[in-house]
Amino acid sequence: MDIMPLFPTALGKVSNFITEKERLKLTKSIKDTKHDDHGAILGDGVSTHDPLDLSRLPSSVINKNIKNRLLEQVNKYAQAYGIRRNLKLDNIWSNIQNAGSALEEHYHPQSIISGALYLNVDDSCSITFHNPNPYIYFTYFVERNPFNYEWYKFSVNNADLILFPSWLKHGHHGHVNTMDNRMVVSFNSYYGK
Repeated sequence: MDIMPLFPTALGKVSNFITEKERLKLTKSIKDTKHDDHGAILGDGVSTHDPLDLSRLPSSVINKNIKNRLLEQVNKYAQAYGIRRNLKLDNIWSNIQNAGSALEEHYHPQSIISGALYLNVDDSCSITFHNPNPYIYFTYFVERNPFNYEWYKFSVNNADLILFPSWLKHGHHGHVNTMDNRMVVSFNSYYGK
């Protein structure tokens, strides 16, 4: 029998997206940036994300070179995913989480492609994506595989860039952060003029 992958969801991963020197500089800049409590982070964690002020992470924190490289990867991902390119970056923010915190399950409305750049993580860190099929929970599976995962946890490393469609729900799914100063820069993209 031929098995055909119907409705697959593409994720993009770029390992070592930034150099160690860039990572350390970004980490320091983000530590020096004002962060506040954010409703999507449970426990001890803060963010620069503010839905009413989309420019909370100062533009000086992430230099133009890195932003251009992010945008290049976003547009490569868009091409691979089969959607229109020439996207623009929108509302870049950072999250800092400490042990015992978790990121609520969520998605990124009013955006096309979202991304996460991991700046300070350890071997316990990951990102969990949830199956967008609302009926997947109605079937009993005797073996898990990419056709029937309810959720899937991807391990991440420092300097990894993960890209995904903004509609794809992601979040802790019971996974609680075990390290202090877990640091991630996230962003959205959209079709600009």
